[in-house]
Amino acid sequence: MWLEAGVGILLLLALAQSTLLFHGWRQLRELQRRVAALPHDAGYACTDVPTSMLVTALGRLERRLGRIEQAPPPTRQSYELAQQLAREGADVEQLVSRCGLSRDEARLVLQMHPAGS
Repeated sequence: MWLEAGVGILLLLALAQSTLLFHGWRQLRELQRRVAALPHDAGYACTDVPTSMLVTALGRLERRLGRIEQAPPPTRQSYELAQQLAREGADVEQLVSRCGLSRDEARLVLQMHPAGS
């Protein structure tokens, strides 16, 4: 009697498992059909950066480049004045304000032409 009950339970479990597998197989087929129906490049759209973001970033870069190009470069006289002021003991702020140099340029001039040299 226990043997027949065990076999019956195993048959019910096998039937339930078969039903679940068949249902999963049908869902997989449906999903494959949907993916096949998508446009060819739609799979990449999920991971690509949206075009609008690229256009916005490019516009920002172009504006920044335009501002950089419009800024007049320091002239040779500015560098010569910066060298002289550095030898006389001027600091970074003075070189920036009087000669129109960037802070990095002013630091470089101070390193190359220390006070008293």
